Amino acid sequence: MKPKFFIITTVSDSLPFFKGQLNVLKKDFTVSLVSSPGVHLEEMGQEYDVSKFPIKMEREISLLKDLKSFFKLLVLFLKEKPKLVHANTPKASLLAIMAAWFSRVPARVYYVHGLRYQSILGKKKILLMLMERMTCWFATEVIAVSNGIKETLISDNITSKNIIIIGNGSINGIDTSYFNPDKVIEIKDDKLKPSDFVFGFVGRLVKDKGLEELILAFQKLSKTSKNIKLLIVGAFEENMTLSKEIIDTLYKNPNILYVGPQKDVRPFFKAMDVFVLPSYREGFGIVLIEAGAMKIPSITTDIAGCNEVIIDNKTGFLIKRKDVKDLFEKMKYVVENKQQIKMMKENARDRVHDRYSQDTVWKNAKETYLKIIKNHV
Repeated sequence: MKPKFFIITTVSDSLPFFKGQLNVLKKDFTVSLVSSPGVHLEEMGQEYDVSKFPIKMEREISLLKDLKSFFKLLVLFLKEKPKLVHANTPKASLLAIMAAWFSRVPARVYYVHGLRYQSILGKKKILLMLMERMTCWFATEVIAVSNGIKETLISDNITSKNIIIIGNGSINGIDTSYFNPDKVIEIKDDKLKPSDFVFGFVGRLVKDKGLEELILAFQKLSKTSKNIKLLIVGAFEENMTLSKEIIDTLYKNPNILYVGPQKDVRPFFKAMDVFVLPSYREGFGIVLIEAGAMKIPSITTDIAGCNEVIIDNKTGFLIKRKDVKDLFEKMKYVVENKQQIKMMKENARDRVHDRYSQDTVWKNAKETYLKIIKNHV
């Protein structure tokens, strides 16, 4: 009988991290999905023919609701008796790993995708760091999505346990046959002309992604450089963190094309000349490897999770965190050195294909989980 393998995330929007990989895991495990009720929980349960358990979990700290979620997870684990609990995202990880410990689940994996406390100050930061330490303590294994995350866990004294990295990092790798510019037709829009140099952004429209710095740098560049555009793809979050002035600029600047969230981002990537991600914190820059696979060099922050993906001056450019001036200068440089950008395109795709192809990531992941099961069951 295959050992039961439970994958838990706070919200169902995080479950697509495991698209495709579930078919590989199913060969050796009986896989189940747990998250707050949501579209992706239902869709992935049906698509991959795996059990799904909707348990409401709050992303923010809410003591009474968190206790309720904890007890529901505890009851679920006591009933289903999984051999391995694979916890992802901060809140689900704390609740699930603790519930797994109390219900004596032998293998308890905390997969660290990012460290939310890095962009928080004051007492909340202390509390979030404490939560991370607790999750790591209750886990049998801690897996980091990148070397940068591993180094931060160690330097911040979050855990003294041996931290695993699967392959070169990345939770799910990338399908380079899908993210292939030769198989995609770029978007057509009256705002984008063949002579335009297009900067692009894909992601959540929040302050932590460096969107304010990007728009400010682009506005400054627009005053001196002609035929440049900024293409923005993504959705606003409920807890609005961007200033009203930035949002107004996003909608009103004629050189900014905001297209909202898109199910297929590839045609929008293909319209870009350079991708820009001036993020404050990033567990692993999955969007950077998507851009690279589409032969798009990137300008991104020199932080953990980004500087492992991008090689400075070869597949893109690294900039200082929260530095509008540095971002502006790099954006100005790429507009003035278009030939160098063309040379970087092949480098970007080659690096992604060599390090992050899905077949390799999935194989390494399954081998890691089988070894964990062997060590604990």
